[in-house]
Amino acid sequence: MNTELILIFAAVFTFIIGTVIGSFLNVVALRGLTGESIVLPPSKCPHCKNKLKPWHNIPILSYLFLGGKCAFCKEKISMQYPIVELLTGLLAVGTLFKFGPSFTAAFVFVVFCILLVMSVTDIKEKVICAGHAWFMIIFGLLYNIFLTWFTVQTSLSETGAFLFTQKNLWGLPIVNSVLGVVAGVVIMEILANFGRLFAGKRAFGVGDTYIAAGLGICFGIHNLLVMIPISIVVQLAFVLPGFLKKLACKGDYHTVISLILFLLATGAFSVCNYSLGLFENTVVLIAASVVLGIIGLYTCVRIIKGIKDGNELTVLPFGPAMAIAAVITMLLLTGVSA
Repeated sequence: MNTELILIFAAVFTFIIGTVIGSFLNVVALRGLTGESIVLPPSKCPHCKNKLKPWHNIPILSYLFLGGKCAFCKEKISMQYPIVELLTGLLAVGTLFKFGPSFTAAFVFVVFCILLVMSVTDIKEKVICAGHAWFMIIFGLLYNIFLTWFTVQTSLSETGAFLFTQKNLWGLPIVNSVLGVVAGVVIMEILANFGRLFAGKRAFGVGDTYIAAGLGICFGIHNLLVMIPISIVVQLAFVLPGFLKKLACKGDYHTVISLILFLLATGAFSVCNYSLGLFENTVVLIAASVVLGIIGLYTCVRIIKGIKDGNELTVLPFGPAMAIAAVITMLLLTGVSA
């Protein structure tokens, strides 16, 4: 069997497994909102409560064959089900081809699954279940503890010793992870409370701080400092069309300029960090992140003020924006998990 056929088979098989996992993620998300067990009772129609047959639970295909309706009461089935199944399948394939069949790939995929579950609850009810967030945080902590142990053991086996120099300590995954969780909490709380300062309410919910903490502890401070600006860009992508129209009518060019500067600065930041390697020095990276954060903060404040002044905007909850940023960063910008 040639290489191309092997890759196609691997992609198809991985996608199928991913969709099955996606079907389970739908259960986790919905029952996280209702407080039900994810094990019992078996899957049922949310309308007529009839227990679903095994052939009603085939990912994506069952939805298509049933015409998007319950087999019993004919009520419409939410598009959430096939969308989550499809996204999980695509994430499984993307993670496999990015990291290969490895422990890292499994870790990244599990984190993506948790983020997808939290995105569903955030979009449906604007709720981040604390249990989901804490699972990601603990899972990321254990993973980076293992990576640190493996790094030290590898050094001991190759050189007979692990030198506790500043460079070696800063390079340990657990150190990067701890710095990431601290940075995630601090950055999100600063952004949230600046919103309270300028617009009388938090810019983001507490659940978003949990997500940022989870991303920091899972993927480290370097990746987190890229994910947060990208998440703001993703958020703006859903806000910009209607918001810019209102700005043009009001003649508010300050916000327009800040938006353009932030988008350009984020693009330049990503190129300098990952393509040119200019931010390998942690101090330089933090300094650049602060400058980018100031521009982003000013932009957020302008948007929050616009909302406070009565501008009705279609805004995607920030949790999904951070999840999208994590996928972009891990699958497109970097090959390092922490």
